[in-house]
Amino acid sequence: MTVVVIVGSQWGDEGKGKLTHYLGADFDLTVRFQGGSNAGHTVITSGETFRFNLVPSSILHRERTCLMGDGMVVNPSRLLQEIQFLRDKDLWGDNLRIGSHAHLVMPYHVLLDELDEKRRGGGAIGTTKQGIGPCYSDKFARLGIRVGELLDPQTLRERLAEVVELKNAVLKGVYDCSDSFSADELYEMLLRAGETLAPLIVNSVDTVRGYLDQGRAVLCEGAQGALLDIDYGAYPFVTSSHTVSAGACLGTGISPGEITKVIGVSKAYTTRVGNGSFPSELTGDIGAHMRERGLEYGTTTGRPRRCGWLDLVLLRYALRIHGCTELALTKIDVLDGLKTVKAVSAYKKDGVVRTACEVSDQELSRCSPVYEEFAGWEGSIGRSRSEDELPTQLVEYVDFIERGVGVPIRMLSVGPDHDETVWRTPHL
Repeated sequence: MTVVVIVGSQWGDEGKGKLTHYLGADFDLTVRFQGGSNAGHTVITSGETFRFNLVPSSILHRERTCLMGDGMVVNPSRLLQEIQFLRDKDLWGDNLRIGSHAHLVMPYHVLLDELDEKRRGGGAIGTTKQGIGPCYSDKFARLGIRVGELLDPQTLRERLAEVVELKNAVLKGVYDCSDSFSADELYEMLLRAGETLAPLIVNSVDTVRGYLDQGRAVLCEGAQGALLDIDYGAYPFVTSSHTVSAGACLGTGISPGEITKVIGVSKAYTTRVGNGSFPSELTGDIGAHMRERGLEYGTTTGRPRRCGWLDLVLLRYALRIHGCTELALTKIDVLDGLKTVKAVSAYKKDGVVRTACEVSDQELSRCSPVYEEFAGWEGSIGRSRSEDELPTQLVEYVDFIERGVGVPIRMLSVGPDHDETVWRTPHL
């Protein structure tokens, strides 16, 4: 039995989709365990680009099963669009299943997300406005509608009548919004969605346990990154779910003792989308170079990502709370041609140099970065397929990162395509 967890070790957008697709061919089951359509996972294979918000990134391996786990929040309209896209491309293998305990993102969640961001004004979180936060809020307030209720029309109608009345009251009384929702119209919308989705709905615990009991390999795919975790991220500028490796247990029903490997994913630099403190942010030409060369625009929203040097203080923290057994370093090719490359080794706060800090937005805003500087490398590394083919300067940079975080680096992504990957022997 093998259970591998892939998790983001920064503020998301690290390249988890590429790694999940790359490894997914060797796993019988891939489970996405949290988040919703706020995530954007990109897979590039044979020069063709695929962008997924909901379905696991192994979906193109039609002989393998993909499961949307119970920790997810699912917009049925967006999911139907992704399924139709795969069908139109003749890539649908009927290999997707949906956990019955996952929650449904409803149109009123999307509207409430937009209204709340507007209410916050200059203090807005910078959400994707996909309704994710309000949906998770309803989950914990026991007001959510679950995927499994698509199989029980009578219960679905009763639940909608109760919840929609409350949401309309909130829209009018809290937000002074004239929009309202009809429980009957939402019910009909969900019934139509259920015609397609019902055959895909499963008890996810039974499904996952079936694979594990047979000794088969399971891959767990996370969304966003550790620094956006609801408990351990840079609060309050975080997402609404558990993005750390422990979230794989919560969102799949797998016990902690069954996890055999945790792979953290990090870019060779740092990006962030939305608001919040960012100690190593670059606002000049180098930051613009990273953004344009790395195509750093949100998959879901198209927003430009903020870019900066790799931050080992935050990366060490993320790998520690993930319990990572290894690290995959992505988008190294974006740094090609730079004369110098830097990494944050420590922070300075109140005149004192620190190699760790409290991870909260307020604390990060008080820290200034202390950099280590390295010589850059000439030319493109995109054709490299072994560590021996990489420039000496790059090898030294990777070795420094590995020593700095204390976790073996096994995979280097030297380009966006599936095949542009180097596997190395860790030097720890």
